Amino acid sequence: MDKKFLVPILTPFNKDESVNYDALKQLVRKVLDEGADGIYAAGSSAECFLLSDEERKKTLETVIKAADGAYVCAHVGDISNHNTIEFARHAEKVGANSVSSVPPFYFAYSFQSIKGYYEDLASATKLPTLVYNFPGNTGVKFSIENLIDLLNIKNVESLKFTDTDYFVLERVKTLTGKFIYSGKDECFLSALSAGADGAIGTTFNFMVDKYIRIKKAFDNNDMATARKIQQSANAITKAVLDTGALFSASKYLISLQGIELGAGRKPFTDITEEQKSTLKKVYEENINI
Repeated sequence: MDKKFLVPILTPFNKDESVNYDALKQLVRKVLDEGADGIYAAGSSAECFLLSDEERKKTLETVIKAADGAYVCAHVGDISNHNTIEFARHAEKVGANSVSSVPPFYFAYSFQSIKGYYEDLASATKLPTLVYNFPGNTGVKFSIENLIDLLNIKNVESLKFTDTDYFVLERVKTLTGKFIYSGKDECFLSALSAGADGAIGTTFNFMVDKYIRIKKAFDNNDMATARKIQQSANAITKAVLDTGALFSASKYLISLQGIELGAGRKPFTDITEEQKSTLKKVYEENINI
């Protein structure tokens, strides 16, 4: 698998919170032109659980059309097998290359229930399946053995590991050999050391080239350069996180690159003018490093 850098595309909103599909097309083309290998559509970064079913489907269709043949992985996760399979079959129908899902959450399902969920998803279409491990947001904590079980399901091809327990990542990579995406942008270099093959991260929307260069430096055993680039990316990431409004702050930085995406959909908040000023300063100091 050579699709190492997928951008989990943000969802642009107009002032009335309707989806701005024209801006979405522009953003897809921007990140692909900047070197991304493909798009991760309708995921956490897209505020997927704040979108209606119709919006989730239409944003995916818009992404696939704008990608114009580039690789698209469709996040189809939900808390029920029925809805997830509906999204997956739609993704296959409209031309996605693979599907992905967080584990079903909220109801504290047993691991056997979650495994059954992924088995149903993996058999619902002919598309490869990517398991999305995100304990910080879903509250679902998998053991090493759990992740190995999930990756051994027929048609499950890869794992998105959005966690910082790199002992777990290393063990799963070593024992399965499956393709693993790092999901913690700020720890990408650490994830590479533990065996990650690529990455999917929110900040790729406005600085994917930095992560591509980190991977190149790592592959060339130039750790000093890799650390320098990671440090510059982390300075920007910290400034974004310090706002307490990840999506609005990320969209503001993309506005500095010429595409207006609005703010996060409520209940997410927008950022203040003071926060914009701080973000812009940190961004301009670090973006070209």
